[in-house]
Amino acid sequence: MVQAYIAEVRERCVRNGVDPSKIPSFSKVTAEELAKMEMEYNEMIVVIHFFIKKFLEKSKGIPLLVSVTDQNGVFIESIGDKSMKDTMVHHAGLQKGIQFTEEKAGVSSVLAAIELNRPIQLLGSDHYHHFLHSAACYSVPLSVNNKLKGTISVMTFLNYAHPMILTSLETVVDSIQRELDLREQNRYLDQINQMMLEKSTIGYIVIEKNGHIITANPKAKSLMPALEKKGQFIHDIKEFHDIQEFIEQGNSLNDYEMVLRNPQTSICLVDCFPFLEGSLIQLYDISEYKKTESYIQDAEKLSILGQLAAGVAHEIKNPLTTLKGFIQLIQENQYDESFTPVLLKEIERINHITNEFLNLSRPTVNAKDWYVMSKLFTELEVILSSLALPKNIDFVLNLEDVPAMYCDGNQLKQVFINLFKNSVEAVEQNGVISISVQLASAQSIRIRFEDNGEGFPNEILTKAGQPFVTTKQGGNGLGIMICKRIIESTHKGQLKVFNNEHGSAVVDLFLPLNEKKTEGY
Repeated sequence: MVQAYIAEVRERCVRNGVDPSKIPSFSKVTAEELAKMEMEYNEMIVVIHFFIKKFLEKSKGIPLLVSVTDQNGVFIESIGDKSMKDTMVHHAGLQKGIQFTEEKAGVSSVLAAIELNRPIQLLGSDHYHHFLHSAACYSVPLSVNNKLKGTISVMTFLNYAHPMILTSLETVVDSIQRELDLREQNRYLDQINQMMLEKSTIGYIVIEKNGHIITANPKAKSLMPALEKKGQFIHDIKEFHDIQEFIEQGNSLNDYEMVLRNPQTSICLVDCFPFLEGSLIQLYDISEYKKTESYIQDAEKLSILGQLAAGVAHEIKNPLTTLKGFIQLIQENQYDESFTPVLLKEIERINHITNEFLNLSRPTVNAKDWYVMSKLFTELEVILSSLALPKNIDFVLNLEDVPAMYCDGNQLKQVFINLFKNSVEAVEQNGVISISVQLASAQSIRIRFEDNGEGFPNEILTKAGQPFVTTKQGGNGLGIMICKRIIESTHKGQLKVFNNEHGSAVVDLFLPLNEKKTEGY
């Protein structure tokens, strides 16, 4: 194949009247074009220099000249033996910017490597021009990501010719290609990563082991304007003060909820992933999610309040009837001092009912404090009885003495009312619902809702807590979803549903007693 190619080129040279005894005058690209090529090939030349220097060091004693061309045969660079440069190269006028063409160069290893896309060696008289008959030339095509970028060639005197020169050159070019391919892939990945970081809706902050902030993407800077300042450490950002030591120790962090006081207050979930030289911090802006969650929670609460209204009215009507009777006795001048405590007690009962009703109607605001669980249920007793009244349901409260816990009392009340309401809807007239509070372990308490209804269907047992999973006609399944969210996300507890041995529904809530100590970690 190579010999046939050489014969064809010789034929064309003879036919075109190319004189083999004359040294050709090569055409040359302009200075501007050469400067542009040198800029384009700069990284490639740096890599070639690195590997070719090692190649030349291992070939000491052999006069070798290495040249680099682009895919069009334009001479870009030469490295190697001075004697070769002073004789062959200088004599032939081989300088940067000249172009190897068949009309000028005749049979050339450079053009053969480009056109045949394979390693080529031309020895002595294989060349068309006589001045090259004392030379041995070896050329290997150079490709980056399977795209031809040019050639790397070695020239030496014919008496130093050896097949191992081409083999060694192929090995060197293969190493160069691998390095250039890797750099190209890394550059591509870097561009993709940079684009993803720039456009990402997640904030990213990279820090060193000592807490020095290396970089932050635009989303992180929009959430924390303080990151715009360069050269800062993690302890310089006040929002990170609570978890600064935790991060600097190289610990992982998941779903730590942080409120950021930027121009528009944001709520973020913070994750931290340590790596060899530092840590990556991720900021997920959940502000809109929190707003939506709050809207859904408040809507569900209002729905419950609407259903409670009739029961509450009945609960208020009873003490009002008592008050009316005593007032009539007073009008008839039948007043007795024993009336006063009873009147005050009934007024206090009305006040208690209306206060609880108003508390439930307020918008959802996360406000944790220390609460005794038995007290929460005592405060809810009137509300729960109003829900049970229409079906004449008997509900039993079994409240063991458990330690106070750090929780959001109003949100837990909403959970209890929602679960009790579900139980009321699940049982028949004159049904029974029991609520118990007891220690589950030294670290948690268990609150159980149990009724004597027909129990949960299989689809509820397997998908409890997912939106729109419900057996109620006209229901949306959001109630149990909100309950699960309040218990598991806000209070780091567990909500479990199952059927007891009688086939009736049971809902267990497990709440940690030490939740304040571990909150966010």
